[in-house]
Amino acid sequence: MRESAGTVVEGYSRAPMKSAAVLAFLTWGLCLGMAACGGTSDPSAAPTAAAAARTPLPAPDVVLTAEEQQVWAKLPPDRSAIPVLLYHGIGPESNFANAGDASYGVGTDDFAKQMTMIQHAGYQTIDLRTLVDFVHDKRVDLPPRPLLLTFDDARADSWTGADGILRKLHFNAVMFVDVGRVEKGDPEYLTWPELATVQDSGRWQLQLHAGKGHTQIHYGPGPDDDGPFYAYKQQDEDFGGWQERVRSDIAWGQTTLSDHISAYRPLAFAPPYGTYGQDGTNDSRIPGDLLGWLTRRYDAVFTQDVNARAHPGASQPLGRLQVTRATTGGRLHDMLLSGKS
Repeated sequence: MRESAGTVVEGYSRAPMKSAAVLAFLTWGLCLGMAACGGTSDPSAAPTAAAAARTPLPAPDVVLTAEEQQVWAKLPPDRSAIPVLLYHGIGPESNFANAGDASYGVGTDDFAKQMTMIQHAGYQTIDLRTLVDFVHDKRVDLPPRPLLLTFDDARADSWTGADGILRKLHFNAVMFVDVGRVEKGDPEYLTWPELATVQDSGRWQLQLHAGKGHTQIHYGPGPDDDGPFYAYKQQDEDFGGWQERVRSDIAWGQTTLSDHISAYRPLAFAPPYGTYGQDGTNDSRIPGDLLGWLTRRYDAVFTQDVNARAHPGASQPLGRLQVTRATTGGRLHDMLLSGKS
């Protein structure tokens, strides 16, 4: 399954759109201030108030039924492979402005139950460095049932909905950041100060999801000729132009993330929609070129279309198991064992 398409960009400028991002941020702050403070026109007050109001929810109480305890009975140790899970937002569907995106989220109570069942079965989370070293066949200390937990986009509800549960269960996670949305001040996404708090908690590790490239571009003459920003050439764009546009966007995202999060160290990249062109493109050279470039820059590249049980010596890309509102407890149990969605 894939994320919804999102916005279509007719044309893309390779120049950083700093002034546009600042204007969008100030406009958003002004609107929030007007709504929340009875008409105040102070544009600097609203983002601060909004950020102060967004704190992690307490972990829900979870009691597993007898059937759930039986299905998720403690498993024997298995350090031969590490499953990787992927989430997109933790909260009600009303948190999502886009109805298509909402289906990829998971409710807070459901997430709490999933994590409790996972722990009951004997799984323990590891950090990204451990997974990377394991895949590169280095000696690592693993728990009896290792697991890597990841979240895409840096949605605010991923933090507010999941952090309390992670803290309670002593779990950690990786968050792949859509830098463009954060820079724009999208209210559904975390702010830079919030992301610094997330990183400093010790439970989360931030990595890059996209610069401004988490979007669709129009690549052909037809009205429906839209495709992922990184996987397609724009209409009338040559291969060299595609390389420059895509590589400069990812480089900008990495630099911007580094500028705001001092502890950020680039280890992994997760292309938006799980695609580097392998499942659709308008130039057959793109998948090999982009994956090769990414693997020279990052120790791990994640998609959703290969087996998600990482093992020593695994080739790139690595897989992830996408969990959505439609994922049942039994299905999740089977996914972790098989590495297949």
